[in-house]
Amino acid sequence: MIAHANWPKKTGISLALLFLAGNLLLLCWYLFFGYKSEFHSDSAAKVLLAREIVETGQYFPHDWNYVNGDLFVLFGHTFIIPLLAFMPAGYLSHAISGLISSVLILSGVWFLTGLTQVSISRRVFIVSIIASGISGCMAENLYGQVSYGVFVYFSCYILFFSYRFLHAGRKQGIYYGLALFCVLCLAFWSNPQRALMSFGIPLLAAIAWYIQGLAHTEFSGQIKNAWYAIVIVLAGFLLGAALRSVTLAGFDYDLVSLQARWLSYDFMLRNAMITPESFLALFGGLPTADGEVVSKIGIYEAARLAAGIALLVLIPYSIHTSLRQKGSGFAFLASFALTALVGVLFVQIATTVPKNDPILISRYFVPSLVLSLILSLSQKLDWPKAPIVSLFTAAVAVCFVTSAYPAFVKMGISSKYDRSITVQRHNTLDGLKDFLLENGLHYGYAKFWNAGVLSVLSDEKLLVRQVVIDQGLPKPDRWLSSNRWYRPSAWQGETFLLLSTQKAEPEEDQEEQEIIDWDLLERYHCKPIRKLSYEGFQIFVFPHNLAKYLSGWDRRYETSESFPASKESLHRTGKFYDNYENTGSALVADKGEVGLLYHGTDIDVEAGTYTVSFDVAVEEAPDGSARLDVAAAPDQRLLAETVLIDNSSPRQLRFTLNRLATLEFRVWSLGNARVVFRDMSIVRDNATLVSSAPGKQ
Repeated sequence: MIAHANWPKKTGISLALLFLAGNLLLLCWYLFFGYKSEFHSDSAAKVLLAREIVETGQYFPHDWNYVNGDLFVLFGHTFIIPLLAFMPAGYLSHAISGLISSVLILSGVWFLTGLTQVSISRRVFIVSIIASGISGCMAENLYGQVSYGVFVYFSCYILFFSYRFLHAGRKQGIYYGLALFCVLCLAFWSNPQRALMSFGIPLLAAIAWYIQGLAHTEFSGQIKNAWYAIVIVLAGFLLGAALRSVTLAGFDYDLVSLQARWLSYDFMLRNAMITPESFLALFGGLPTADGEVVSKIGIYEAARLAAGIALLVLIPYSIHTSLRQKGSGFAFLASFALTALVGVLFVQIATTVPKNDPILISRYFVPSLVLSLILSLSQKLDWPKAPIVSLFTAAVAVCFVTSAYPAFVKMGISSKYDRSITVQRHNTLDGLKDFLLENGLHYGYAKFWNAGVLSVLSDEKLLVRQVVIDQGLPKPDRWLSSNRWYRPSAWQGETFLLLSTQKAEPEEDQEEQEIIDWDLLERYHCKPIRKLSYEGFQIFVFPHNLAKYLSGWDRRYETSESFPASKESLHRTGKFYDNYENTGSALVADKGEVGLLYHGTDIDVEAGTYTVSFDVAVEEAPDGSARLDVAAAPDQRLLAETVLIDNSSPRQLRFTLNRLATLEFRVWSLGNARVVFRDMSIVRDNATLVSSAPGKQ
C-alpha cells in the first residue's frame, strides 16, 4: 500500500528529471552550436571586452566606451577572462561563458522555488521549464546573449538571500545578510539607477509587504530582521554607488547614459497597445502571419497562442492569490515580481526608452516575467475548487516544458516559428570571414552588426572594428568599443573597409558604398588599391591603416592631424575661396570685418598635453589683427588664447586636459587688418609629427 501510494510521487519526479535532462541537452546544443547561426555583435561585445581586459591588465579598461550607464562588473565577460589564457577570444569562449551563466540562472530558479515550499518534483519541473528556453525570443535574452539572464539570476539570489535572512537565526542571519549585501553591492556598482528599479525598489516593496503581513501575528519578532534587511539594502546601494564613483574617477572614456524623456499621450497609448505583443513574443505566442491554421505548424502555433493568453490571465491571478498569503515565500516573491513588472510597464508606456519594435523591447520584461512565470507555476493545483485555473496552469506547464526543441532549434529571436524544413546551422558571415582570410586580410572596418561577429567567429584571426559613415567618410563607432582600436598603432599594413550592397538604413535610398565620398577619401591619402566582392558585400583594400590618415579617429592625436579651411567650415564673417591667390583653399576676412572667421569642427580629445598650430596670415595692426583660441564645449571654457599683431606673432597654443573633452578651435577677425586662415593642426606632445591633412605628405 505504501509503495502504491508513493507511485504518483516517484513517477512525477522521474518525469520531471527526464524533461530536465532533455532540455539541458538541447540547451547545451544551443549554446555551443545552435546560437552560432544567430550570433550578433551585441553578443560579441562581451568577448571583445574580455580580450581588452586581458591586453590592458585593467578590469575596467580606461579606453573602453561603456553605454547606457552600465559598468560591466559581474557579467558574461567575467567568465571569459580566465579562458583567454589558453584559447582565443572566439565563439567557444562565448559558449562556455553562456554555460556558466545558464548554471547561475537555473540554480537561482532552484533556490527561489524553495521559498514557495512546493514539492521537489514541482521544483524540478519548473527548472526544466526555464531550461527549455520557452521561445526563441526568451532563449536569446536568457541564454544566447544573456543580456537579461544576468538580471534573472541576480533577482533569484537577491530574493533567496533576503528571504532566508528574514527567517534565519542570529548565526545564519550573518551569512545570509553578508551574501545579500555582496550581491546588492555588485548590482548597484554596475548601474545604481537601473539596479534601483530592477532590484532595490522591488526588494524594499517585498520587505514592506512582509512587515505588513507580520505586524499583527505571533511572528512579529521577525520584524526586527526585516528592518535589518532594509538597512542592508540601503547600505548595499550606498557602497555600490560609492564603488562606481571610485571606479569612474580619473577614467577618460564616454559613459553614454540612456536619457529617458516623457512621451505625449498619443505615444503612450501606442506603447500600451504594443505591450501585449511583446508579452506574446517572449512566450512564443505569436503565430506566423498568413500561416495556415489547419496544419501541423498552425495547430502548434494555436496551442502556443492559447498558452500565452492563459498565462496573461494566470500571472495577475497568481500575484493576487500570493499577496494574500502574508509572510509567506509566495507573498515575498509576488510583491517583488509585481513591483518590478509595474516599474518596467511604466517605463515602457510613458517614456522614450522603448523602440517601435515590440519584439525588440520585449527583452526589458524578461526578468519580471520569468519571476511571474515561476510564481504562476508554483501555485497549488486545486482541481475541485479552481478547475479552470488548475487547467490553465497545467496546460501552460506542458506547453512550455516541451518547447526546448522549437525554442533552441526552430525559432529565431523574433519568436515566430520557422516554417522552413531546413534549419540554418551557420552564421551568414561565416563564409565572408573565410573569404577575407583567404585573401590575406586580417584587419579592417565595417558597420557595427558585421564587425564584432567577424572578429569572434574567426577566433581573432580577423579583427574588424566598427565604424559609421558620416559626411562621406568612415568614422569610429565607439558604442561598446575601445579607443585603442582606432589609433594608428593598432595595426600596421593593409586594412579594408567592408561595405554592404544593401541600403545603409531602411529609410535611405543609397547603398553603403554610395554614401562614401571617394574623392574626399582620396584627398586623405586613402585610395583603395583593390576591390573584392563577396555575395552582398564589397571589400575595399587600402595599403595602410585608415586610422593613420582620417580625422578624428585617434582621440589622443599621436600623429599630427590637420583641419583645413573648406566650404563646410563654420564661420560668421569673411568668405571662403577654393584657391585663394593660387595657394589653395582659405577663409579670408578683409579689414573692417569683425567676427568669427573659423570655427573648427568639434573633436573629442583625451587627457594629455597638446599643441595646436594655426596657419594664419595677417596684416600688421598694433591693436591686433586676429585672436586665436581653444575652448572646451559646452561651457566654452577657454584653454588657451593669443592675439596676432603681425606675421611674426606665435601661432601655436599649448594646453593640458585632465579628462576627455570636446574642443573647439576658433579664429576671430578683429577688423583691424586682413586675416587669411588656411588650416589648423593638433598633436599630442612627444607624439610623432606626421601630418594627416589632405594634400600633405
